[in-house]
Amino acid sequence: MWLYLLKRIVLAITIVVIAVTLVFLMIHAVPGDPAAALLGPRATPEMKAQLHQQMGLDKPFIVQIATFFGGLLHGNLGFDVFSQRPVADIVFEQLPYTIELVLASILWSVVVAVPLGCYSAMTRNAVIDQVVGIVAVATIAIPSFVMAVYALLIFAIVLGWLPAIGAGEGLSDSLVHLILPAFAIG
Repeated sequence: MWLYLLKRIVLAITIVVIAVTLVFLMIHAVPGDPAAALLGPRATPEMKAQLHQQMGLDKPFIVQIATFFGGLLHGNLGFDVFSQRPVADIVFEQLPYTIELVLASILWSVVVAVPLGCYSAMTRNAVIDQVVGIVAVATIAIPSFVMAVYALLIFAIVLGWLPAIGAGEGLSDSLVHLILPAFAIG
């Protein structure tokens, strides 16, 4: 069990390192200037140069990526370009909402999937079994962000039953705000 867990952790770290390296490569491969894109069309050359220096874009690729991973190992995720706040603070500020969403998504999945799966198993090859199978495959095949967009359009925009954005105030309002995202992810 411990060996399996260690393998999964090493695999996860490897995937993150490869993904971050690919993002760094894409930033350098895409034509245009990231500083100009962030600052907009009215940015002066001095503003662009300052942002390049601040973000480390004036350094070679290998130095940029080594600096990033070095900071990551020390818990330094850098600073937000717009608010100048540490990214780690922003992430930890939003962490409770993320945990709520994960728990609500798991709960939604279990409450819906387990009873339907059990009923489907008891009534093999019945119409309900086939419908549940089709819905299960469809929900696995459709990416959650696509499901989220359509659920948002239908239930928040067209029908107006659920809120489109926000986390809500108080327990009951928070639960209502969790319905759409938990449905899309779960």
